[in-house]
Amino acid sequence: MTGHFRVIGLDHVNVTAPEELESEVVDWYQNCLGLTRIKKPDGTRPKGAWFELGPQELHVSVDAHNPHQTAHLGIVVDDYDVVIQRLREAGCHIEQASTIPGRRRFYTRDPAGNRIEIGVVAEPTAEIVSEEEG
Repeated sequence: MTGHFRVIGLDHVNVTAPEELESEVVDWYQNCLGLTRIKKPDGTRPKGAWFELGPQELHVSVDAHNPHQTAHLGIVVDDYDVVIQRLREAGCHIEQASTIPGRRRFYTRDPAGNRIEIGVVAEPTAEIVSEEEG
């Protein structure tokens, strides 16, 4: 095998919306989640939108296909109770998630049906899986 490299981070997550829900989905990320919209670079498709998501980005693309029912992105927030209140005020359904030690989390969906896991992480709990285990 030639050379060695390692993945050093996550650049962005892409969610999709059908054309008729594009503006509603963009508005949801901007107003319900409070993400900052950023200018899309030249050479990208004209539809959709990009947002800051901490040091990463969230991209909304226009696509007629519905999202998979369990596919999702997970975001971390600094105030669990405030985000739940904001989403409830916006009429969003809050779906309880199974318990994971050290995490408090729930799911919701954007107007196009993309599943979003939102939570706080009390302490890192991830353990590295060795090649023998994996």
